Amino acid sequence: HHPDVRRMLLTMKAHTEAMRALSLMVWAAFDKARRHPDPAERKRNQVLVDLLTPVVKGWCTEQGVEVASLGVQVHGGMGFIEDSGAAQYLRDARITTIYEGTTGIQANDLVGRKVALDKGAAARGVIADMRSLEAPLERLGGAFRAARANYVQAVDRLEAATQWLVQTYPQDPNSAVAVAVPYLKLFGTVACGWLLARSAVIACARLEDPQNDRDFLTAKIVTARFYAEHILPQAGGHADTVLNGSASVLALDEALF
Repeated sequence: HHPDVRRMLLTMKAHTEAMRALSLMVWAAFDKARRHPDPAERKRNQVLVDLLTPVVKGWCTEQGVEVASLGVQVHGGMGFIEDSGAAQYLRDARITTIYEGTTGIQANDLVGRKVALDKGAAARGVIADMRSLEAPLERLGGAFRAARANYVQAVDRLEAATQWLVQTYPQDPNSAVAVAVPYLKLFGTVACGWLLARSAVIACARLEDPQNDRDFLTAKIVTARFYAEHILPQAGGHADTVLNGSASVLALDEALF
């Protein structure tokens, strides 16, 4: 009933549903890369798996820690001690950003091997798929107007950051990897916004059938709108860090740390 608790619970719900969607999309591509009868489709899906695997590993583990931390916060002091069990989830989640390759390693893989190596071709393909959702979102209108504007801006910022990395990495790889983690977070933020927005478009269409589960579909729509209004704007900050922040990472002499 408390507005701020609603905000925290919706943040947890939106991140969880978005991370599941991202992971399942990559797993579906993984299956198609091995089982699809068309060799061209197998190749296309393998490219998608290669690109998004470090995003799934790095972004989902980082956000898992955030979700578990919010679970503690929701319970207040009772969350910090052992009675609620929330603190155990946080301790368990914390290791995930380390033990399958740290977030920095996943980010370096994304920037160096998955984006720079093919000059951004795979990333631009995903961005093109993201842009194909702009018109369906516009047709939702009404309460989704601000959410759509945030979505379009976030995709623009991902495209600009990707282009900067493609141009920078061959001449100055240290500057590119200095902002690799912000780029991974940017990619994860926007990709998850894309998948939740897609779920909202599908849910709106299915609401037209009275036989469908209206509560489930309505929750999908509201969750996608919340993500677009509360989480997707963070993409702008991540993009600004990628575009402008590498020099400060490398500026301090080692003796001054």
